[in-house]
Amino acid sequence: MDISSNAYEIDYQHYESLQRIHRILFHELYYWAGEFRTVNIYKPERVLNGLSISYSDKERIPFDLKGVFRWANARTWHYSNPNLAADFAMFMTKLWRIHPYREGNTRTVSVFMKLFADANKLDFNAQILSKHTSYLRNALVLAAVDEASEPQYLITMISDALNLKDIAGVVESDEKSNNYQIIEQYDVSEYKEKPFKTDFDLK
Repeated sequence: MDISSNAYEIDYQHYESLQRIHRILFHELYYWAGEFRTVNIYKPERVLNGLSISYSDKERIPFDLKGVFRWANARTWHYSNPNLAADFAMFMTKLWRIHPYREGNTRTVSVFMKLFADANKLDFNAQILSKHTSYLRNALVLAAVDEASEPQYLITMISDALNLKDIAGVVESDEKSNNYQIIEQYDVSEYKEKPFKTDFDLK
């Protein structure tokens, strides 16, 4: 409710919008809500055989976010864009891969994308993401891999949320993807998120 009442005041063309959303969502849980993390983080991922995504270095977070928003501001966010779902998924992946906060990144980015869609008059069914959080996070992991990324799982979900059909790269006949249960050979419906490791844990 706080997000909805403040949505019209948020500038979605600037990375500070993410900070504001994180602060609204988590100010009652974390004293550092809305502040960028001050440690580097790692998390073994089952779909990556125990490897971690290479999240942004803590010193580069503002710089990396500025680059992502420059990229986004050069795109067309309208149904006339034939690459809308792929661009939307890429924007989400780029933001998520930075992981600017110690906790709450997936929720913050998901809420941002919903509000961003609303601001651009895109009909976005955010319940698809919120009801399938395990699939969403693992899809983001595979889309954010440095080499040989696999964005098709996230593009499928975003295409469904935008109610788009026949998007290039989306295999609509793939029942496993459309059920939001299976990614690669893994059943992600039982996914349990683990805490991040930090620089201090690795010393």
